[in-house]
Amino acid sequence: MSDDILHLRLPDFELQVERLLDSSLRTRPIAIISSHNQNGTIVAASPEALGEGLFPGLKVALARRMTHSVILLPYNSTLYARVHNYLFQTLSRYSPLIEPTVFGQYFVDLTGMQKIYGNSLQAGYLLAKDIQSKVSLQGHIGISINKLVSQITTAVVPETIYRVTPGDEATFLAPLATEVLPTTSEPSVNKIVRFLLMNQVQDVQQVTEDQETGVIFFGQYFRRVYQEARGQDNTPVRPPQQRDHLTEQTILAEDTNDEEKLLGTVRNLAEQLAYQLRQRRQVTRALTVEIHYTDGFKSQRKGSVTANDDLTLRAEATRLFLAANYRRNRVRALILDATNFQPVINQLDLFRAPKDLRLSQALDRIRQKYGFESIRSASGIMMTRSNSQKTPSGTEKGPIAALNDPGRAATALFLQETSLPSAVRPLQVKYSASPAFSFYPSG
Repeated sequence: MSDDILHLRLPDFELQVERLLDSSLRTRPIAIISSHNQNGTIVAASPEALGEGLFPGLKVALARRMTHSVILLPYNSTLYARVHNYLFQTLSRYSPLIEPTVFGQYFVDLTGMQKIYGNSLQAGYLLAKDIQSKVSLQGHIGISINKLVSQITTAVVPETIYRVTPGDEATFLAPLATEVLPTTSEPSVNKIVRFLLMNQVQDVQQVTEDQETGVIFFGQYFRRVYQEARGQDNTPVRPPQQRDHLTEQTILAEDTNDEEKLLGTVRNLAEQLAYQLRQRRQVTRALTVEIHYTDGFKSQRKGSVTANDDLTLRAEATRLFLAANYRRNRVRALILDATNFQPVINQLDLFRAPKDLRLSQALDRIRQKYGFESIRSASGIMMTRSNSQKTPSGTEKGPIAALNDPGRAATALFLQETSLPSAVRPLQVKYSASPAFSFYPSG
């Protein structure tokens, strides 16, 4: 039996990324908050902020009354997701099986890679060195025979790389706190564990030795608790599924909350998206409008359409934008994303005039001959090229550190060309297949 599963954990991932962008934050107390609203909470806090009495989960209103020296930064999900994806692409060079989880955590299956790296420990050293040289982020690597033990290793062992010898999983887990076992988060299991004072995993191991006793205590969760307490896990490393999608996006040259300008931009993006759908002879059953604000906050709404003419796409995109744009803050970037495609049904609709589709098809013929920008609707012309930009200036500087404004850097890193390797450059074509990630703040 070999130790083939590697887990990489970058602790305080969001804080590390913020400090990577702005070196002046590296020694100052900072906290990342869910929102500047009074009901917002602290998502992550630096050691300096913890020393000031702040902690994750604390209300923003209370944090502001407690201290004025801590810098409160908005949760910039766009930026964190982009760096997360970049690291995923870096890890993909070491194994074809990579499973990204929350921000800053990844599983790597090294099965069959012994002839390339010699052993999994050597692969871990190479991986850690590569990440340090590319993005200067600190992390921990755990190696074992399964995902469960590898993940627990990075959570409790302070060493940069730690390997659990195959067969020693139960011994390694025994002295650890019971909370490291995932199933103890279940309310009924947690209640029993606390009532019986099972403070260490070895206590759970003793109780579950007898199956009848274990079933009485843990009921339907007995099998899971039994296996986790002994470091048994057969869950495979699952790479992210590929998702076909179309994306239209733009960064505004000047942040604005002028609704007329924003609606003009949304309608222009919707026309471009509709044009792409007609070329594919498809409609989208999942249309998403994303709004990225100056402070890094992101808002989105999802809808669907049953036709691919310009009027239908413009109407739905406008509706979604108005629903998503409930803040007064200035907008920095707009994104329209389409997925879940279906073929166009050519059956005539008695209640919908076909002239909309005929008009769109006539426009397509003009655009195919003279280019998309040769003819546009009046609503889309409101935002001319002078009022929007695809590639803001300043991209020749460093890959990440040159973007000194964290808010601008968030969208720029996600939407524009930088000097980062091609693996992390944003979509430049209208069609691509990319991993369907779902990201959440790391806990």
